[in-house]
Amino acid sequence: MPAFSLDRRSGRLPRAAFCMALFLFALMAVACSKKQGDEELIRQAVAEAAASAGEKDVSGVIKQLSKDYHDDRGLDYRAVKGVIFGELIKPGNVKVFVTAVSVELKPPRAIAVAKAVLVRGKDVKSVKDIVPQDADAYKFTLLFKKEENGWKVFDSSWESVSVAGLL
Repeated sequence: MPAFSLDRRSGRLPRAAFCMALFLFALMAVACSKKQGDEELIRQAVAEAAASAGEKDVSGVIKQLSKDYHDDRGLDYRAVKGVIFGELIKPGNVKVFVTAVSVELKPPRAIAVAKAVLVRGKDVKSVKDIVPQDADAYKFTLLFKKEENGWKVFDSSWESVSVAGLL
């Protein structure tokens, strides 16, 4: 006898079969959207780090870093924490506007390239309010790895770019 048989009176599958089919469909949808979900989590990490920097919240920026962080400049987790603290402790407000983020997944790793404009000491509300000579622009290349507590940056590089090109 088959595991699921048609109800002879209605010609329909029993409720259990319908629930099983619905569950399998949901499982397939989650599996197929996993790549998109990881990409969104990485974009969210970049956005949270930028927002934390704008609030001068060192711990909010640092929580996006892996404890195994080490970059080509010789900076490890502790050294980067010091650099971030040193930049955010400076007087005046800081605004960070991320103008573009691209993500390439290579599980269990990923590469994110983020372009950002930083304005210090000026009260700007949006990218439209930025005067190019009052801002600095950077291209960040962030290497992420998936850890138990989410996607974390384990290596990065950055370079100055033209502010005008990001506005």
